[in-house]
Amino acid sequence: MPAALRSVFRADTFWGISALVLGVTGLMRAFGGYEKGADYYLHEPLFHAKMTLFVLIVILEVPSMLALMRWRASQRTGQAPDLHKARLYAWLSVYQTILLVLMVFAATGMARGVGLPAGKV
Repeated sequence: MPAALRSVFRADTFWGISALVLGVTGLMRAFGGYEKGADYYLHEPLFHAKMTLFVLIVILEVPSMLALMRWRASQRTGQAPDLHKARLYAWLSVYQTILLVLMVFAATGMARGVGLPAGKV
């Protein structure tokens, strides 16, 4: 397997693990009785923005995820993967990264009580 493709597979694995960790810890914080609780999060506009960004990231991940599954399957059978859409998948990753940074800004705003009435933080 070429080193570049091995690096792509490794990066994809880390991206998937990080998404899983972010999703699980986020759900635990919002609905697991930690922090401020579900009532706070469900009435926080920035939480809804953050979840919308997360859903957009997941939607953008689907084509790349399916392609990487096909690439891994072709590698297992000894065939060269079809890379003709690789540039598209790279751009999708750029957009996902931008959305992830926006999620961090939304989370920071939530932590600072942006948009909430005084005394609600």
